[in-house]
Amino acid sequence: MMLNLLFAFIFALLVAVFAVQNSLAVTVSFLAWSFQTSLVIIILGSATFGAMTILSLAMLVQFRLRRTLRKIQQSQQLLEAENRELRACQAAQPQNAIE
Repeated sequence: MMLNLLFAFIFALLVAVFAVQNSLAVTVSFLAWSFQTSLVIIILGSATFGAMTILSLAMLVQFRLRRTLRKIQQSQQLLEAENRELRACQAAQPQNAIE
């Protein structure tokens, strides 16, 4: 976990350095819109948008995994209770000796 955080920090630092070194004014056109802004804003905005997208997807996957784990744990508890009941019934029955 700590190694991932270190890699993320190093990558963020490299993106920031790259963005600051490319501080030209650029014209951005999208569909009917067109505006002029610094390339730093575009690079950092794109990196932030990408990070937020990955974070959202990771949270969705984690939510689904936790829900699945909870269902499996509930199923396990039911099966363990059933197993205990069956063992108790088996222990209560008299043992028939084979003659």
